[in-house]
Amino acid sequence: MNGGITAARALRGQLLAGRSRGEAVESNARLRFTDAAAKWHEGPVQDLRPRTEECYRNAVEGHLIPRLGARRLDAISPDDLAELVRDEREAGLSESTIAIVLGVLNRIYRYAARRLGWRGINPVSLMLSSERPKPSNGRRRRIFEGKELEQTIAAANEPYRTLFILAALTGARGSELLGLTWADVRLGDADDAEIEFAWQVDRQGQRGPTKTDGSARTVPIPRELARVLASHKLASRFSRSGDYVFATRTGGPLGQRNICRALRDAQRAAVDENGRPTFPMLHEVDESGRPVAIPVGALPSMTRAVYVSELADARRRSMRRSRMIAEFGELFES
Repeated sequence: MNGGITAARALRGQLLAGRSRGEAVESNARLRFTDAAAKWHEGPVQDLRPRTEECYRNAVEGHLIPRLGARRLDAISPDDLAELVRDEREAGLSESTIAIVLGVLNRIYRYAARRLGWRGINPVSLMLSSERPKPSNGRRRRIFEGKELEQTIAAANEPYRTLFILAALTGARGSELLGLTWADVRLGDADDAEIEFAWQVDRQGQRGPTKTDGSARTVPIPRELARVLASHKLASRFSRSGDYVFATRTGGPLGQRNICRALRDAQRAAVDENGRPTFPMLHEVDESGRPVAIPVGALPSMTRAVYVSELADARRRSMRRSRMIAEFGELFES
């Protein structure tokens, strides 16, 4: 990028120092996209979570710079962005991915107007609704049907079997399950057991708070699940308060890729009551005997839509536990 990181840091320092003294930011009508993106990345993006920073950097370097390059901000029109959306769709990108790219561009324009002295009109704000990406129309991964969930969990090996049961009953994301320590799992009274989801482990194996304060929650669990977790704790080499519930052989958190791999292995091994594969597509091969590629979204993910906010009322908490057993009781019978 023109000027490099050092220059961007220097300019940012000058701008912030000037603002602290009450000085106005000098108008910069000739500001180019690459420069604005570099300074934005050196500014507020550095305070974000590593995974979010990586996502934003990919949007800039993989999508926006190849398209907009060193063009001036005021030379980029809403028509240019509408064309960008169309081309990304034709390239097979999902609506949610395109929405992230456009959202990053919008953030860069806003930062340029507020911190870099740019005084133009943000073209993102002028796009018509028909020109914008529509994430709600994207392909959704289907949920488990019939006995698929029970058969998948029955085919899983530990510790993933326990992890999958917990995911199914609580609706927790994989990153949240991996972030659990035994301090977050309260099993003292099996009739009033609960789990607090306030932490997550990212793809780099780093533990941190959940994405937002609203996503932190305490979920009541039924006696049957409490017993499963108690048995898992007894069998684990790492059962102290600060140890991970789902730990590697060295005590660290399991990786997110391990969950995906274990789920696919369990789905491949799952069979119905007649011994037939639960997911026949995983056993299909082409004319050369090679496995057929599985379309995105064709197989169900483990997280179920049973996620609800924390229930403080004792009666409602009891009803929540009863609902879990009514829907997933066969998991414990197997």
